[in-house]
Amino acid sequence: MNDLHLSPNNQADYDVIIIGGAFSGAASGLLLKREHPALRVLVVERTEQFTRKVGESTSEVGACFLTRVLHLGSYLNAQHYQKHGLRMWFCKKPDDSVEDCTELGPKFQSRLPTYQLDRSMLDQHVLDLAKEAGCDLIRPATIRGIELAEGEENHRISITVSKDQTISHTARWVIDASGKAAVLSKKLGLHRRLGEEHATSAIWCRFRNVNTLDSYKTRSRHPKLMMNVKAIRSSATNHLMGRGWWCWLIPLSNGDYSVGIVWDRKVFTLPEGPSLIARLKAHLMTHPIGRLMFEEAESIEDDTFYYKDLPYYTEQMAGNRWAMVGDAAGFIDPLYSQGLDYCSHTVSAVTNMICRAARGEDIQEQAAYLKGAYKRSYRLWFESLYKNKYEYMGDAELVRISFIMDLGTYFVGPVRLVYENPGTEFNLLPYEGRGGTVFAKFMSFYNRRLVAMARKRLAKGTYGAWNNGMDLTLGNSYSPNFTALRFLRWGTRLWIMAELRTIFARAPKTVPMPAMVSEESLTKIPASA
Repeated sequence: MNDLHLSPNNQADYDVIIIGGAFSGAASGLLLKREHPALRVLVVERTEQFTRKVGESTSEVGACFLTRVLHLGSYLNAQHYQKHGLRMWFCKKPDDSVEDCTELGPKFQSRLPTYQLDRSMLDQHVLDLAKEAGCDLIRPATIRGIELAEGEENHRISITVSKDQTISHTARWVIDASGKAAVLSKKLGLHRRLGEEHATSAIWCRFRNVNTLDSYKTRSRHPKLMMNVKAIRSSATNHLMGRGWWCWLIPLSNGDYSVGIVWDRKVFTLPEGPSLIARLKAHLMTHPIGRLMFEEAESIEDDTFYYKDLPYYTEQMAGNRWAMVGDAAGFIDPLYSQGLDYCSHTVSAVTNMICRAARGEDIQEQAAYLKGAYKRSYRLWFESLYKNKYEYMGDAELVRISFIMDLGTYFVGPVRLVYENPGTEFNLLPYEGRGGTVFAKFMSFYNRRLVAMARKRLAKGTYGAWNNGMDLTLGNSYSPNFTALRFLRWGTRLWIMAELRTIFARAPKTVPMPAMVSEESLTKIPASA
């Protein structure tokens, strides 16, 4: 049996060089060394220490990878928040009362483990585990050049390790885990953006001194909040919802909150302001839940970020002994916190392929699959879940239907599969195969219908009619099995009723416009707020 690191003509310095030492890169190194300890693995990380990044909230698939593949359950339970579901809050006007806001989310705690992560802590922990497992690490270091070889020749990576020193190493395999930098994808001309097809932007930062939804102050002022929901709201991922935008409110283990807004530039325009922080906080103040939580909160200085174009992807995630994992391959949308889902699938698939090659197995079929699978999966997920979705995000009834059915298909498909057989399913990309394609097309169909209803309601003046006074919380939890199909049946009934309401509902005499940030409100908030 031939080892991977033995070349017919010359031996490479390393079997695998990984570009990027954050979660995807560190997890790749860790899995490679656990599965095949003889592999010589080098991780090259750009930063001296990790700083905050978004992607703090996990879904059920990402959490399955963390707990059942990486086996980090004890660490996560001790150092990070357990997440208790996704909650969405709707209003009609900025001056609505908190108790009149329509709430969508679970009544009780979640059945499966999910987490609110401090990503800098998690990234460092997984990188430490990779080093303990035997990976070499160069940090801080910058990739200066990549020479990808054809045939059986070794790849060569040039690395700047100090102002006056550049070194180079050869490798049989190169894994790009460089995140949004997408080093290989851009070098090879494979990097693509969705552009106007999904024209989303985002601003985010961290806040301290946040008034949580479970505090004494909140409960004493708004006792009705305790009536319908028995779960802990503050450790959930709370979303403020509006037409063309949504805000995330995610608690971190040190007491800070990660807060951001994502908006579709085709639908919504975030007004200008004296600073990014001022624009974000002013917008939070236009939502009753935002005011309740952040009126006295303080932003953390030098911790504000802005991305004009969020979604991107690679045309091809694997080639001749090179591959991309995690955000280096692409990113769609943060609404359902599925960024770590793709990290999990791509890391598992690529490391499995390399380990099989190290054992002398034929990997041609797997390599051919990964070459085109990412783009297929990406398009299916985008068209199923996110295409034009921002047009109905401000209508509680329509979002409720999407919420119930999106989660139903997610649990009966990706969640069920990875929990039943993580060793196999994580090596495939989501919604692959005939069954996955059928579900994806069904999801695309009802998503298009929800978009069409939103446009009709907006023209008619009935958009957002359920945004006040409705209890849309769910008493039953989703399970990773076929019982989730009952949510699809329920959602389909709600969908039919919504179609009828869209046709026959009468427009109100006065139509409130969707909440916007006024220029006056921006001027009242200092840039350092």
